[in-house]
Parts: sequence; structure tokens; C-alpha cells
Amino acid sequence: MPGLHSRIQAAAKASGATVIVPGNVYIFGAQTPLPWGPQSTHAASNPLGRLRIEMEQSYRRNGVRTIVLRAGDFIDTEASGNWLDKMILPKLGKGWLIYPGDLDAVHAWAYLPDLARAAVALAERRNDLAPFEDVGFAGYTLTARQMAGILSDIAGLDVSAQKMSWWPLHLTRPFWPMARCLIEMRYLWDLPHLLDGTRLNELCPGLPQTPVEEALRAAAAPWLPGGNAAKVQSITRSTQTSR
Repeated sequence: MPGLHSRIQAAAKASGATVIVPGNVYIFGAQTPLPWGPQSTHAASNPLGRLRIEMEQSYRRNGVRTIVLRAGDFIDTEASGNWLDKMILPKLGKGWLIYPGDLDAVHAWAYLPDLARAAVALAERRNDLAPFEDVGFAGYTLTARQMAGILSDIAGLDVSAQKMSWWPLHLTRPFWPMARCLIEMRYLWDLPHLLDGTRLNELCPGLPQTPVEEALRAAAAPWLPGGNAAKVQSITRSTQTSR
């Protein structure tokens, strides 16, 4: 990652471009008070957190015009290899939501179409911004049980949140490097957290937010039972076209 970002910075300095960095919550650490925002301490001590802190600091240090748009875990409109489609939703048709952490801990989520709109809005204002802007995207703040309740209404069945077993990931650590990274960031699934979207609202007031029910409906479509999946996909396509 450091090598990739050094090349991005060199290209941006040569061209005068502004870089929009998709920031995450790795930088804060378990002891940083909530909500997490631009003024929050970057106190992470684990390797991935420290790597992210150094990456963001390098943009500020090297004088590259930068917008860090910081969000939680992604809710996508299609299966894309994230936590939702790999672990949390695949057993939805059986009435199970398989969750990696504390079922009652709030967690930050970002619907990708909304996040993309925020990125475009910030890009359009880039000449009015400070050389380095740290912008939080509040998105949705949900517990696993709240998510299960919303999905129950969407799927038309009783969805129960169940805790995921981490033992399979521990067993794969010797031959799958990604497992080590996932286990390193496990604490975020047990640690209640939310993002402060005040700065984004100041810079881009009035940005529309998709209702959480619609976002989860789009993400859950492949795993809904029978005709519900086709119906949801049709609704999602219709909604996206209307926008």
C-alpha cells in the first residue's frame, strides 16, 4: 500500500489533481471516544491501523490536495466480496443472519451509491476546500438485531441474528494471509462505533440518503427466497433507473 500511494501522490502533484481517498475506521482504535470524526484521535496500535494512519499522514505531509471520505463497511447493490455477501447474508433464505460480532453493538455501514454521490459532490467543491479534508460519511448505524428486523420485513420471514464462529478463519491463517487481517480487525465487530457526518453536511448540505430498508433490499436480493428475489431485483433496477 505505501508504494501504491506514493505513486498516486507523485501523479497528483505532477498534474495538480485532487485525490479522493476512501478512508475507513481502522485508524481510530478501541479507546477513541465516539462518534469518530475529523477531530478524533488516530490511536490505532494494530498493524493495519498504523498502516492506514501512516498512509493518510503521507498525503498531508507531501502537500497533495486530498479528500479522505471515511465510511464504515459497505452495503453494495450486488455481490462484491464484502462481509455482507460472503458471510452475513448467504443463509438469509433459511431465516439466519450470520454476524461476526456482538449482536447488540452498533456498527457503521455505508450504502455505496450514496457514498459515490458524496464523493462526486465533494469533487465538485474541491477548489473551495482545505488542502487536506477529512470527511466522515455517517451512513447507517445498526446492530445485528436491528438489521435482522429490517431483513425480516423485507424477506417476509422471521430472520434471526446468529453469531459467526471465528474458528474456521483461525484454522486457515497458516495458508491464507487474508485470514490474519480479518482476525486482526475482529474487534470492530464487537466495539460499538459510529461516524460523525457533520463535516459532510457542512460542505454538501442536502445530500439524499437512501432509506436503509431500500439499501438492504438491494444487498439481500440474491438470497431472498423464491419470487421475492426477482421482485426485489426488479424494484432495485427501477429505483436505480429513476435516479
